[in-house]
Amino acid sequence: MNYSKKNAYLPPYTANGGVGIRILWIIVSLFIIASAIVALLGSQQRSAEKYSRKAMEISDYGLMCVLETLGKKPSWTGEFSKIPYGGGWYSAKLFRRVKGDTVLCMVETIGRIGAVSKKSECLLQLSIINGDSAWSRRGGN
Repeated sequence: MNYSKKNAYLPPYTANGGVGIRILWIIVSLFIIASAIVALLGSQQRSAEKYSRKAMEISDYGLMCVLETLGKKPSWTGEFSKIPYGGGWYSAKLFRRVKGDTVLCMVETIGRIGAVSKKSECLLQLSIINGDSAWSRRGGN
């Protein structure tokens, strides 16, 4: 075999690095890529959980605002549309119906922050006590 003087001291199969070094480089590269993917997915999951909790908080706040308004004025029939709160917004709708001699009102609120939205519902029943009307919670989430 005729080797050039530059690589005379190295056999031909190690002139540009051995197979072992290449395999080690591939394993290290795959480990770094896998670690980056795991870190990115973990970060996105924590962010989604945080936004989900915040959206539920906003939705519940909207529900409390509707219940407060109904407490002050039981005949109120309006709705809230995209009211800003806590870095997001909430909307609320009322759905009323009469079932026999009972007046029912379904309150539905949606809280949204970023791309996450959560919905809260509450079913109310109108009660008349001593000539005064008041809403009482009948069920819901």
